[in-house]
Amino acid sequence: MTRKKRIKIYSSNGKKALLLSPDEILMVKNDPSYEKNYEAEFNKGKQAFEVRNYYAIGFWKDLLYVLIGAFLSTVAIDYFISITGNAGLFPGGLGAIARFFSIIGANNITVSASTLYFIIYFIMNIPLVIFGFIKIGWKFSTLTLIYSVVSIFFDLILQNVPYINPNELSLLIDYNLISSVPGAWGAIIWIFGFAIFGGMINGFSYSITYKANASTGGSDWITYYYSKKLNKDIGSLNIKINIFILFIVICLNTIILKTEHIDQTIKLSAVYNEYDNWDSLISSDLGKHLNKVLSEVKDNSMNQSWKNLEHNWNSDDWFNISKYVSSTTEFDSSYTTALIWKMKFKWIIGPSLFASLTLIIIQGLTVNRLYPKNKVLNLFISTNKINDIQQYLFSVGYTNNIFIWRTVTSKKNAWNDQEQDLIMISMPLLYFKKIEDYLMKIDEDMIINIIGSKSVKGKNFSYTFDNELREKALTEEFMNNGKLMKKIESNTIIKTYKKMKKNGVNVQNEV
Repeated sequence: MTRKKRIKIYSSNGKKALLLSPDEILMVKNDPSYEKNYEAEFNKGKQAFEVRNYYAIGFWKDLLYVLIGAFLSTVAIDYFISITGNAGLFPGGLGAIARFFSIIGANNITVSASTLYFIIYFIMNIPLVIFGFIKIGWKFSTLTLIYSVVSIFFDLILQNVPYINPNELSLLIDYNLISSVPGAWGAIIWIFGFAIFGGMINGFSYSITYKANASTGGSDWITYYYSKKLNKDIGSLNIKINIFILFIVICLNTIILKTEHIDQTIKLSAVYNEYDNWDSLISSDLGKHLNKVLSEVKDNSMNQSWKNLEHNWNSDDWFNISKYVSSTTEFDSSYTTALIWKMKFKWIIGPSLFASLTLIIIQGLTVNRLYPKNKVLNLFISTNKINDIQQYLFSVGYTNNIFIWRTVTSKKNAWNDQEQDLIMISMPLLYFKKIEDYLMKIDEDMIINIIGSKSVKGKNFSYTFDNELREKALTEEFMNNGKLMKKIESNTIIKTYKKMKKNGVNVQNEV
């Protein structure tokens, strides 16, 4: 009797697992569980293939972008936003909420407000990470998660390195010092300076992070998702959402704000307009406190202004007294509740809000400038490899029209004219930057003429590449890899055989 030929079946780690005859392999493949096992192994192998391709080609470049973006964002928070204190700048979005809670927490624990900000911001991102993995994709979500984690480490490094930490190194000016000087109107000007520079750095940070197909977390999870759905600029969406959240947060922060942290100009305006005659002032707690203090102070000009008010109320002397009152925290306990709320109301629509709005707007404009997602280019490509180019564009998810003309090119001193294809395609600048190098490698003699487009009209034009097309191209590439498909088949045979054996099905073999 002729012995049947047996085939070695290897597991994914390269070790021999089974020795089966063709009939036995056919028996395994005919088992009802084989098809289901094959589908599971196929999907597992395809995902591993995608991950390997990504890590081999684009991951390290994207990771570098994310690290640079995280570092710049940490610099913006530590040196331009948190440094402005409890009544200073807010970054907008979920960052504004995180800064609000960090201000509250910093009063009760020893961790710095900026470090606490990054920790709270990371915690707030946890449910959004889950949203990202479900709705956006593992690449985007993984890199965004890395961004949030390394931001904490960058902050810890900057906060604890001597001479360069935010408490010792002032990139613009020592804001804490200048804002503590009585009557320092310059502090209001400088908070707008911090907003402009902080917004530019944050905008650059966001842009470079977006280019890595990641985000900075927070509301960016939502804006990135809907910018793809609605073909809207991320910067424009960020501005709208951030402004809404910012206003709510500043209102909440103002409610809990201590009187000592309210800007002196706000105090001056509130106190000056609260009293308009001697009787109402001297009968108040503030007037009684002033009478006691000024009777002991050695400033003759202040004493004289106080005496003038008693005998003949005038705006100049009352302004000097109001300025004196607002320049110190000594009189904070003498303000009425109504006066304090007037100060807080003025503060809501004061420097903190408008400087923070400036920061958000500058940040959004910088993102739109550096991350031109919806800036469209028209590309005229002269080439002899039209089929290869079409196949590549399809593989990366290009979905807009491809216009093709058969042309004849003529060059000076050429022996004869050459026939070439002229292709015209339209795509966003952002996507062209990502495929430009590979596109040129398809045909070294290719010539690309790039023309900017002012706008594109029509509902059928797509500003994004189709993920389904890219997925299809990836599947085709994966299925054309004979080695990988053989491995999937072997793993499925092994898995099915073990299940059959467990169920008592007799398959003759040698293991």
